[in-house]
Amino acid sequence: MSVAFPEPEPPQPTPASLRARSRRRSRNVLGASVAALPLTLTGTGVAQAATVVPLPSRPLPSTLDAMTYQGSSRCLTEALPGPVAFAKLLNATYGSHVYGVWRKCDLEHGEGRAMDWMLNAADPEGLELGNRITRWLSAPDAQGRPGAMARRFGIMYIIWNRQMWRAYDPGRGWTAYTGWSPHTDHIHFSFTWDGAYSRTSWWTGVAVTTPLAGPLAPVLTASGYPLLRRGANGPDVALGQRVVGASPDGDFGPLTAAALASWQRSQGLPVTSEFDNATWTRMVALRLVPARVGSGSGGTPTTKPPTTPTPPTAGSSTSPLTKYAGLTLRLWSRGEAVVALQKALGGLVADGSFGPLTQARVKDYQGKNRLPVTGEVTPAMWKVLIAAAKPTTPPKPPAPATQPPAAGTTLYTAVKSTTLALGAKGDPVKVLQRGLGGLAVDGNFGPLTRARLMAVQASLKLPATGVADARTWAALEARDYPLRAYWGTTLRRGSSGPAVVALQKALRIPADGHFGVQTEGAVKAAQRTARLTQTGVVALLTWQAIEKAMIR
Repeated sequence: MSVAFPEPEPPQPTPASLRARSRRRSRNVLGASVAALPLTLTGTGVAQAATVVPLPSRPLPSTLDAMTYQGSSRCLTEALPGPVAFAKLLNATYGSHVYGVWRKCDLEHGEGRAMDWMLNAADPEGLELGNRITRWLSAPDAQGRPGAMARRFGIMYIIWNRQMWRAYDPGRGWTAYTGWSPHTDHIHFSFTWDGAYSRTSWWTGVAVTTPLAGPLAPVLTASGYPLLRRGANGPDVALGQRVVGASPDGDFGPLTAAALASWQRSQGLPVTSEFDNATWTRMVALRLVPARVGSGSGGTPTTKPPTTPTPPTAGSSTSPLTKYAGLTLRLWSRGEAVVALQKALGGLVADGSFGPLTQARVKDYQGKNRLPVTGEVTPAMWKVLIAAAKPTTPPKPPAPATQPPAAGTTLYTAVKSTTLALGAKGDPVKVLQRGLGGLAVDGNFGPLTRARLMAVQASLKLPATGVADARTWAALEARDYPLRAYWGTTLRRGSSGPAVVALQKALRIPADGHFGVQTEGAVKAAQRTARLTQTGVVALLTWQAIEKAMIR
């Protein structure tokens, strides 16, 4: 049954709020006419409005882009351009909002083709704005074609304020969404592969008729190295990080982007904050990375990155720092000795210029090593730096971003005994940030991570402490892996009991606890969607595939 909910009574405006509203209207309209789109939505908390302020208009073809559901089956490594461009379009129209795209191995987010745009449905203005945007995308156009604008962006489905709408099945309309997150603090947009690569008619002026079935091949630059943007990860990211002075963890986050921009600026290159062709070419010319064979039109380059040499023993005359041991460096010193210093200290762009950032890093190092905190590098400090270069057991490299959790484990398995609070750093923080969503996955537990954690804790009916403890990890795991308790159970026709009930509920069929013909058919359909062998038998991979579809 369809139920129309009245528009919420707005609070009495103050002069400040009237000025802010005027500014918002000037951004929202952007010269476009206001279209009257009567629309009834179903479900709790949805308000009905008479008018919708559209996004900027542009000439579009009469043909609509092809639309089909495209499930997720890969763990990719970066945000794709379509969701990012759509988020920037929303921000340019409605004011700046936090958004997030890529999350490791997390359905369409894990393929870089889903975007969460943060918006508070509990706030009347946030609710109104969210309803305006989602109705504009899902409403029929002048020809009566439902969801025309969503199709022009390649938006496959939308989740907002406990409701879900599917561009690939618009006849269902807006339906109740009962996944783990009510989506009251953000709008979720999942994109087709064409939408993910900005190949749809909104961006190109030409409607998609033959949809992409999967990701495009990685873009290689003329240098033979891949084009890497924020959100990418892997060995090539780590290789570039070593050059620009960022921590070589293989994750292209905001700190890497800042270090890269600084390095590009020091080299007189266009400051793109991307590892692009000009950047790789300069690194090759400076012999900071090896030359690679290929023009950018072929496959994976055959030249391997250089192996990091074994550090010398303490005080060894072969240490790269030994030849500088008699020098004194201070603010505005320049040259190769400064480059060696910056590389030894870490966390700096090795540009050979002893600036304020290098001085601050020197003072920090001196304080931690009980040296006079002068900001000058004397022979005494060189001695400590050389001694610190003694061989150590190299840390185990992080698992590739394309590798999902091992069979039978979850994203949270390795961190469930870890307590994290404001100021924490490292891989456990990255796991937390991926689980929370809507955050940059940079491994730094800052105020934004704490605020997001408190919001999620409240949504999970936990004390909003802002501390990730065992109870928080357990709640996140239960939220993201609701069938985890049954992964070790094998079910087939003739099985019965609580596990069958849980399976049937997940498949959204009558839950009588008996695995019969109907249940077997639903299992095979789920296996077909997940591209598994259609055996009708439920084991680990099938449980996990059904679980992913269940929380989508």
